[in-house]
Amino acid sequence: MTRRPAGAILPACNARGGRVLSVGALLRIGLVAPAIMVADVWLAQRLFPGFDAGAQFISELGGPAAPNPAIFNVGMMLAGLAGMAAGAGFAQALEDAGGRRRVSAFAGLWVAMTGLGALFAGLFHWPDPMHRACGVGLAIQFAPLFTAWALWGKPRHRRLAHFSLGWFFGLLLVLALLTGVWNVRTGSDVGLWQRGHAFLGLLWLAIAAFCLDRHWRSRPAAPDPDADSPGAPDYAPAAS
Repeated sequence: MTRRPAGAILPACNARGGRVLSVGALLRIGLVAPAIMVADVWLAQRLFPGFDAGAQFISELGGPAAPNPAIFNVGMMLAGLAGMAAGAGFAQALEDAGGRRRVSAFAGLWVAMTGLGALFAGLFHWPDPMHRACGVGLAIQFAPLFTAWALWGKPRHRRLAHFSLGWFFGLLLVLALLTGVWNVRTGSDVGLWQRGHAFLGLLWLAIAAFCLDRHWRSRPAAPDPDADSPGAPDYAPAAS
């Protein structure tokens, strides 16, 4: 059996002969997921008269008091599925770019868990106790750190690695303020801090997905191990 090179992703076929999504397609989904989340929250807020974005949590847009909770909940489920798919693309693209398999897998896992958190937010509507499971979406906090680790020391990805590391510390600071460190947050602006942390995480996700997709599309095509060699005849040699 021929072993595929590390990081080389070949389109697999399903039972009906179709092809699964390529790594590039998964990364482009990573560009779409943040846009879906932002648009979903914006639309749900617009259709919720009297909603206070500063004092109220995002989850209340899908709760019983919302006039159109399905808009928020369905949007979160779609964004969640997109985020989980993007995590698979991140893991493969980072391994190809940096060669650090385990670190790349964890970076992809944190991205996928962010999508899983959005999926939980849409499936289990606030104030359902199971809605707390959406907290796994805070895993986006660690995705920039592990992305920087996966790409560290690779000249072609120096800017993305440094950018991701700096973004991680920025996210960490916002998370600390969100949780009440230094008493900066008040009861009337908790929603703004929550939105700020979520927006910064999603913005990093979109930028990183864009950069990794550019790298993936510019990489040399991997040879197909199932293809015939250039000089091999396409017929069986005649018996002597």
